[in-house]
Amino acid sequence: NHCASIDDAYSRYYEGLTMNTDISLASTGTLTKQEYDESQLFRSSDDELDRSAFLKLLTTQLQNQNPLDPMKNEAFVAQLAQFSQLEGITNMSTSLSDVAEVIRSDRIMSGANLVGKSVFGQTGRISTDGQSVSQIEVYLPYGAEQVDLGIYDMNSGALIRSIVSGPQGSGTASFGWDGRMADGTAAPAGDYVIRGTANIDGAATDIYPSTFAKVNTVSWDAQSANLNLNLAGGVTLPISEVSRIGETPKPSSLTNQTDQAGE
Repeated sequence: NHCASIDDAYSRYYEGLTMNTDISLASTGTLTKQEYDESQLFRSSDDELDRSAFLKLLTTQLQNQNPLDPMKNEAFVAQLAQFSQLEGITNMSTSLSDVAEVIRSDRIMSGANLVGKSVFGQTGRISTDGQSVSQIEVYLPYGAEQVDLGIYDMNSGALIRSIVSGPQGSGTASFGWDGRMADGTAAPAGDYVIRGTANIDGAATDIYPSTFAKVNTVSWDAQSANLNLNLAGGVTLPISEVSRIGETPKPSSLTNQTDQAGE
């Protein structure tokens, strides 16, 4: 049945729009001349149907319909409506992809302005020039009886400085590292690892200090659709986790903390 073949072609056309797959009538192997001629009605250069192919299919169906049982107006309108709906969905998907690409490009360009600047976040790194005080902040939602911070050499993993504080109330606790090692000498300028624990209700709990780090490069994470900042010390931080941007402010004092350097 010729019309049945055309209807089958319509079904394959709709599947092609929604699933973006190649369409072929050669599922049974050898094609007859009639089947081959029909297949050429909807085979485009990239094996996908477009608007022109659909209109050609519709015209062919009307030309080959049974004059004693022509296509009902309702069926004709329904096919046009279905085509318009599916084409609209396809166009909308393309438009959304274009919008996403514009947003991605805009965020990368905005992130490029951060290169060379310092950002504040939970980087797990702390840097020193051997002279200035490096700011450290720890968020303690329930306070703590004691806070212990350790600064470690990135290569050897050796502890070079520990900072211990007394009781802290709930909220953000501020500390500072003056760039000295445990023996009081200046640490070589560069990046170090920082980790910490807080004694809460008699139990040691890991905490994640926030520090400033310099942005070296930026990159786009396609999986999370987020901009990543590649920081000094080999750390990658999503821009959504940055709490401050700018030059490192110096703590006004290092009170309420003691360490191996005797402060």
